[in-house]
Amino acid sequence: MLLARRKFVQSSLLFTATTFLFWENARSGFAQSLLSDDKLSDAVLRDPIYRFTRETFEPYVGGYFESPGAGGKMVTLKLVSVDSYTPKTKTPTGAATDSFTLLFEADGELPKFTTIYPIKHAALGSFDLFLTRRDGPNGEISYEAVFNHLR
Repeated sequence: MLLARRKFVQSSLLFTATTFLFWENARSGFAQSLLSDDKLSDAVLRDPIYRFTRETFEPYVGGYFESPGAGGKMVTLKLVSVDSYTPKTKTPTGAATDSFTLLFEADGELPKFTTIYPIKHAALGSFDLFLTRRDGPNGEISYEAVFNHLR
C-alpha cells in the first residue's frame, strides 16, 4: 500500500512539473507568434490600446475622459499625469518594452464588479482600459492605468 502511494505521489509531481514546463513554453510561444516577423494578429491591430503610446496621452494631461459609473451616471476622469516607468521583471524573451502609467482623478466611483472600463474621449474615441483604484489621503478617488507594450 505504501509503495502504491509513493508511486502516486511521484507520478503526480512529475505530471505537475511537466504541465508547468509546457505552460511556460506555450505562453512564450504565443507571445512570439504575435510578434514574429513584425506581423501582428488582426485583433491586436484593431485594438486602439495597442497603438497608444505615452505621446498619445501627453497632450491630454488636464483633459477629461468619461466612463459609466456605478449608478449609470457618467463619471468624469481628469487625466492628471502620464509617467514613464521601468518594469521590475523582464519579458521571457528579453524584449524591450515601452511602459508608462496614466493617473486619473475621478468625480465619482466606477463600478466595483469589474476592472476593465469603457472609456470615451473626444479626440481619442472609445476604448477599454484596465483601471486600478487609488484613493488619496483626503478621500479623493483616483484610477491608474498601466501600459506595458513590447517594442
